[in-house]
Amino acid sequence: MTPSVKRKVTGAIGALLVLALLTGRASPGFPLVKVGAAVGRAIQHTLRAQASRPATAAVPALADVPSGYLALYVQAARTCPQLTWQLLAGIGKVESDHGRAPAPGVRHGINRAGCCAGPMQFNTHNGPPSTWDTYGDHTPTHVYQPRYAIPAAARKLCADGLTAPTPRDPCPTVAGSPAQHTAVYAYNHACWYVHQVLGVAARYTTTPPPPADPFTRALAHNPHLRPTSARGCDPAADLRDPRLDLRVQSLLAVLAGRWRLRISCLHTGHSTYVRGTRRVSNHTLWRAVDIDQVDGQPVGPHSPAAHRLVAWLDGLQGPLRPAEVGSPWPLGHRPYFSNEDHQDHIHIGYGPM
Repeated sequence: MTPSVKRKVTGAIGALLVLALLTGRASPGFPLVKVGAAVGRAIQHTLRAQASRPATAAVPALADVPSGYLALYVQAARTCPQLTWQLLAGIGKVESDHGRAPAPGVRHGINRAGCCAGPMQFNTHNGPPSTWDTYGDHTPTHVYQPRYAIPAAARKLCADGLTAPTPRDPCPTVAGSPAQHTAVYAYNHACWYVHQVLGVAARYTTTPPPPADPFTRALAHNPHLRPTSARGCDPAADLRDPRLDLRVQSLLAVLAGRWRLRISCLHTGHSTYVRGTRRVSNHTLWRAVDIDQVDGQPVGPHSPAAHRLVAWLDGLQGPLRPAEVGSPWPLGHRPYFSNEDHQDHIHIGYGPM
């Protein structure tokens, strides 16, 4: 372990200790008498991960996951033999950015789809019994509290296929095991979601971007996604690059099931800054895509196919909802905008994960 990594791990352990003491005093679910054992398990798990992987393993997680959430992920994952804390953290990241997302339903109320709530987005309106009634503690307000929601998510994942033989893999083109695919697919019935969660989990496990998985390779060969270098970018190479944001990958997979798209830009060849500003473009950060043709029609104010795509994006909720959409149509509300630079293509961008 290098000195820099050792310092980061030591800091994380210190944060776990402080968190556990504070939580133990405040939470009936984590009494003080259990702090030593629980924190000991969390520390051992962290150190074991560092010892068994390259020195930089899990550093992205230590930097991105709030210390309180990290302790809860580690503790909850130990209740299910086949569950890793990285997979559980992948769910928390995609659903609510570990409770930091400003979206409706994360801290109070219900999400825009009218079904789910809390940092792990449990369905509280299906059933009876609802998903929260089945895996939570039957206290409705606890769905918003990570110390209850995260263990409930662990119980759901474990019950939904992690520990049982899987007769059929629902997402064979996604990296990971059939059991992982089955459990995460049950959490949200979409293979793009499985890819996104397991992609986050992989990035929480290793520092360099993981190699392109079958999902990414299939995306690069999807006949409904046609890259072009006509506008000075090189999206063909970028489409195969594992650094491409998982949300961009997932969105393109969904869009390709509805339209034939010509991709004019992803990362390579785009200017570093947004035109006329010193703000770093999301293209520079691998978090954006430009589309200049939809179903063979050039994007423009009079393109019905492109307009339908933008209207579809406007109804998109959840982890795939973009942070910015530029197009020829001024929809009049965020995250949509229109200006002279976006009359011939659709720009879709995401904020930090």
